[in-house]
Amino acid sequence: MATEAETITALKQCEECIASHISFVLQGGAGSGKTESLKELLLYIKRANPSARVICITHTNAAVREILSRVGDQYTVCTIHSFLYHLIGRYKKNIKTVIDQLFLVPLMERKEQPGNMSEKDYAAKEYECYKKLYQKCAATLFSKYRETSPPVCGKRNYDKGPCAFNHLLNEKIGALNARISASILEKDATSIYYNETKFNNFKKLSYGHDGLLILFHLLFRKYPLLEKIISDRYDYIFVDEYQDTQKDVLSDLLDLSSHSPLTVGLFGDSMQTIYEDGVGEVDSYITTGVLKAIYKPDNYRCSYEVINFINPMRSDVIEQHVAFKKLESGQMEIESDRHGIVKTLYTVVDKKPSSHSAADEKEQYYKLIDDMISKALVIAPDSKILILTNKAIAEKNGFSHLYQVFDDRYSDVKEHMEDYLQTIQALEIGEICNLYGQGNYNTVISSVRKSGYVVKTVADKQALHDALLKLLEDKDLSLAEAIEKAIELKLIKRSETAENSQSYENHFLVTAATDPSYQSFKQLFLEGKNTFTKQKKDKPTYTEEEFKEHKHKLEEEQFIAAIRSHNLKFNEVLNYIIKYINEETAYITMHKTKETSIPSVIVVMEEFFWNDYDFSLIYNDSDDPQKQERKKKTQNLAYVSCSRARNNLVCLRVLKSDEIDAFKQKFPLAEEVTFSE
Repeated sequence: MATEAETITALKQCEECIASHISFVLQGGAGSGKTESLKELLLYIKRANPSARVICITHTNAAVREILSRVGDQYTVCTIHSFLYHLIGRYKKNIKTVIDQLFLVPLMERKEQPGNMSEKDYAAKEYECYKKLYQKCAATLFSKYRETSPPVCGKRNYDKGPCAFNHLLNEKIGALNARISASILEKDATSIYYNETKFNNFKKLSYGHDGLLILFHLLFRKYPLLEKIISDRYDYIFVDEYQDTQKDVLSDLLDLSSHSPLTVGLFGDSMQTIYEDGVGEVDSYITTGVLKAIYKPDNYRCSYEVINFINPMRSDVIEQHVAFKKLESGQMEIESDRHGIVKTLYTVVDKKPSSHSAADEKEQYYKLIDDMISKALVIAPDSKILILTNKAIAEKNGFSHLYQVFDDRYSDVKEHMEDYLQTIQALEIGEICNLYGQGNYNTVISSVRKSGYVVKTVADKQALHDALLKLLEDKDLSLAEAIEKAIELKLIKRSETAENSQSYENHFLVTAATDPSYQSFKQLFLEGKNTFTKQKKDKPTYTEEEFKEHKHKLEEEQFIAAIRSHNLKFNEVLNYIIKYINEETAYITMHKTKETSIPSVIVVMEEFFWNDYDFSLIYNDSDDPQKQERKKKTQNLAYVSCSRARNNLVCLRVLKSDEIDAFKQKFPLAEEVTFSE
């Protein structure tokens, strides 16, 4: 248990850094009260140096409101995007000199062959890079200038002269990039604006959230004056959840602090890095003396049992211990308040299915996990169930058909589903409907006004009410119909990204329909000749690469047809947004649990065919350097998931027989569960 002296020490160290203008990073595990420490330090500065110029950066509007409620409005508390926009937004002429970088296509660069990679694997990887870049170039050319490109060459041809193909591609990319830069040069800088969406817009010369981060970094490196502006404007910059801050942006601020009076304070935990675009660790800045490391081992959230379980998952020096907090009643916690149950359950199978396994094998696997969850719910009733991704989640929450449409095409369903629905603006419409359903009418009105919807009279409000009610309650309304209806009613404004996506899909369908080779493949495939060997009998000169390309084209055609079909209901998208994304369900994805404290948690440590993670690496050490990054990602995700539990935690794993010993060594109290046939 943390003593009062230990708790004070971390805060005192931060105060000393502030008084001495030394930049620091406060590292603390889950539930350590890092944000509370940030609030305390803001109050400390308020007392010690009332004239100090301080800005506090967070990642969500909810966090902004939380901090402001405690410290008042003396200091600026804002999101990272708001902070950066207020720094660079008005310098449009300067932005114009770099904004082309948001739209340019990168050149094809050959990477050295790793020593542990075979020539065959290296050639396959290089072709995949070439193919993706060629397709990106073709898509960019089409979306910006409506010009088409020939299909990408097959691997067999590419392997005959990769250097020549790469050279030709780079010439094509170079010419395209020159056109893009010239087009931007002709435009008026005053037309540039921040569109406050996820996407950049080439036609309107506007930038979105990610574009803003890139532009700041480019301007920071190009114009030293920006450094002076930041130094003159602020004495202290505090960053909450620093590990999730974009790497280049945070590096810029830390580099500035190393040679200016600016003091940067970081609050977070590198072990809770679960997003690809975050900076993660800042060890190099600690080693070079730019940052002083301060550790906070307290845990105000979890039970003794949970803390003892998650401590071995950490790979740093922090070993958390129970710290008592004040309850809403005003009384301090006592020891009995901080106890719970921790169990690790496993079951053994002869063979686990892969992404390529038959549907019935996968269904058996899903059922086995459901059975294990049922066992876990007996131990910890009313638990939230944390899972990577699972078809069962869609079925339980009313978006099974939507899930299936993406599952038929992608192995990484979650990522592609969210990105695509964002691209076609389905998420935008769904969120408006969700806000309306919650009774948040002012936000709804503010949102639709941006799209041109006029709300002046009672009749206008009634019309808006009727339109949203139809979207929410018409179970027969398709996704495609809902999007068109929302645009027609001016609830949303069609984005350039959505327009480009639709144009690309239309072009793809026309091209596919007029391609005799593809149509021949399609006919044979639908007749049951669905393997290369079967089709080769009808077409002796047919190659395996052609078959793969045609099969990919068929999957894309079927995907577009399914998305536009009347069978895909908008109601499923609403269920996905309201129940899944907003976590109004017993099932939550591991990535959406961050900063959430939950009384009882069941963590399903299964990959569900997601290759980015491998939970076996937590208990099976590997010397393979290619697996180390995957191990780190998996370990961080497991730590974040398990540390959400306040009192009770049950972890589940399906093992093969050869994994049992290693698993039991890592989890010695694990219990095997069996199921009758």
